[in-house]
Amino acid sequence: MGRQGFGGRLTDAQWSTFLREGATRGYGDGQTIVRQGDRDTAVFLLVEGTVKVTALRPDGEHVLLALRGPGEALGEFSALSGLPRTATVTASGGGCLTRTLSSARFRHVARRLGVEDALWQHAVLRQTESESMRAEIMTLPSAQRLSAMLLRLCALIGHEVDAAPDQDAGRRAVTLRLGLSQRELGYSVGLSRTSVAAEFARLRALGVVRTGRRYVAVLDVERLRKLAEGAE
Repeated sequence: MGRQGFGGRLTDAQWSTFLREGATRGYGDGQTIVRQGDRDTAVFLLVEGTVKVTALRPDGEHVLLALRGPGEALGEFSALSGLPRTATVTASGGGCLTRTLSSARFRHVARRLGVEDALWQHAVLRQTESESMRAEIMTLPSAQRLSAMLLRLCALIGHEVDAAPDQDAGRRAVTLRLGLSQRELGYSVGLSRTSVAAEFARLRALGVVRTGRRYVAVLDVERLRKLAEGAE
């Protein structure tokens, strides 16, 4: 799996330059990296592991916004704007490793490398992603929402695995180390925990996924894509 997000828009040399400018910080599973509402002046470059991004709703519920993998810049928008953090970021699915820069240092390196455009393109992409997810919740039937979310996660944090001996060798299989509850997944796609459990049961019966504690194995990515598109 290559670099994601901001790091994915940089060359290897540019990414390495950012990493050299930062200090190493490790976080255990569930430990907070960025907290919603804070005015921290740091940017965290995700080197290893996965994090989840959540927002606190007015009713007190934490809603999953996204999962991010290596290459992401965390907290960069608040560092650039000076506004409070808009979401909370925590280590998920195990520990993670970051390189941390002050906002001033991050901006300085971005200017020196001439990658400000890449940073703003990254910001626009994230906004587009959020709008796309909201549109899915408003328009897609519940049977397609979970499939669409899992398909997106396959692209973001999926680890390719060999097909099982009893499976078609042409199938593409992916493992997702989520570190998420069904309740969190449900809120992220506008479904109740009961509805998410029912959808997972349907996907298991179709042979599309296998689930375990803190992981989902997508056994047939192409069929999952067809389900997300409503083709089956």
